[in-house]
Amino acid sequence: MLIPRLAAYMIITTSLTACSGLSTASRRDTSNQNHIAQKDAGDNLWKENKSWLLSSLPNVDPLVGDILSALQENPDVTYSCQNLSETGCDKLFNLIRQKMSPYNLVQPPDDFGRFVLIDGDAGYVFRMTDGTFSGIANLSTAIYFTVFDVPLRRTDERSFAFVADNKSDVETVWTMYRGNILDKGRSISSLGEYTLTRAELDAAGVPEQIDHLTPQERSERELAKQGMNWRRRAQIKAIAMCSSKSEPGNSSRKSDGRGGKGKHNRITSPESATTGSSAATATTMAEALQGKAHLNCKTGSGSVVTEDGIAAEVYRLIKNKEGTDAIISATAKEIPGGVIRYRYPAGQEGLDILNPDAGKDMILQIETMDGSNKLNLNLRADTGVTSGSLTLAGNGNLGSGNRIRGNNISSNEFASHFIRAYRDCAMKNSQGICKNIPDLFMSLQNPLIADEYIQYISDHYLGDTAKGL
Repeated sequence: MLIPRLAAYMIITTSLTACSGLSTASRRDTSNQNHIAQKDAGDNLWKENKSWLLSSLPNVDPLVGDILSALQENPDVTYSCQNLSETGCDKLFNLIRQKMSPYNLVQPPDDFGRFVLIDGDAGYVFRMTDGTFSGIANLSTAIYFTVFDVPLRRTDERSFAFVADNKSDVETVWTMYRGNILDKGRSISSLGEYTLTRAELDAAGVPEQIDHLTPQERSERELAKQGMNWRRRAQIKAIAMCSSKSEPGNSSRKSDGRGGKGKHNRITSPESATTGSSAATATTMAEALQGKAHLNCKTGSGSVVTEDGIAAEVYRLIKNKEGTDAIISATAKEIPGGVIRYRYPAGQEGLDILNPDAGKDMILQIETMDGSNKLNLNLRADTGVTSGSLTLAGNGNLGSGNRIRGNNISSNEFASHFIRAYRDCAMKNSQGICKNIPDLFMSLQNPLIADEYIQYISDHYLGDTAKGL
């Protein structure tokens, strides 16, 4: 009787397992079908409403301009919404509504961080907390289109576009929702993400973003950003070299022989340790550029060289319970025919190495290998070059400046003429492209190009005061 009974159990178990498998498969199929049905419904709604969205987009650009004008006239810093203060947001909203009185502005229920500008059946949504455009709602159909991280004023000096900073508007990605944003206790559900191409935006009359900087102005800012990037790389290198690493057993307390507790012994990583005379001798930037960098992690001074050949002077190491930080005073790298160097102001303690805006001020120095030609420029990442000094070797060199057509030109005046000539695209390369600052400076080693450059300055910038040589 045992064998037939076991056979019966096996049949029942197999049947239950089969049923369970069918049930799981059935649930999975149902879930897939629901997902496909939801996607199809979203795609159909996108097709039905895309033309409405495209017709509404051209209105955003002038609205952004009016909002920025209202914010620029804000005389009181208490009108702020950055800290998500309900009082501050209400004050800022009332100020904007007052200055934009021709428009109908409302705040969504239970959302003091945003406001909606209503125009017919369209509600244009802006976020006051970070000064961004949020999206457009069709109030008659309860369809809401949002776009991610779109600043009203771009930090890259380009005109408004429906994309984040440093992004182009070749295509824009929109998320579509179902729900009325003005209903209290509203329930809004996502219907999917959809893309608008630049061709569709052009056909709808949406302005293409415009670069408000000339190529030369943008090149200046890129040159400054390069200096900031070099400093960050050097900081990361120094921090990695001098982050404390304990030897096995160092973490335990040791007896000092008198029954007391001994001090912790902390050592640096082997690659950062200095030995012999190099520990007491400061490494020059020239030596660091040749790969002879030495960083004394104990004294917090010396130099490092990154994997991509950036030499850096370490001004100070800061060690506390949060870890190790490094203050970099200068970075440098060889370029064909010379060296480009960045010097950073002192007092950089507390700079966040991951913050691209930390410590934008610097001095750019470029000089030839023999040191005869030197260019120093005060540089800032968000404004470019402000002033500087320039010395060129040759018959006109005065030590403190140059003599051009009988006029003594100080090194500071010479630098201002250099920057002006650079911005005027006075000198081009063999491809007819305006020379950047390093290339223009290094090209002046060629006597023929230097003579042509001096002639241009005397003809265009010295005017009637110029005298014959």
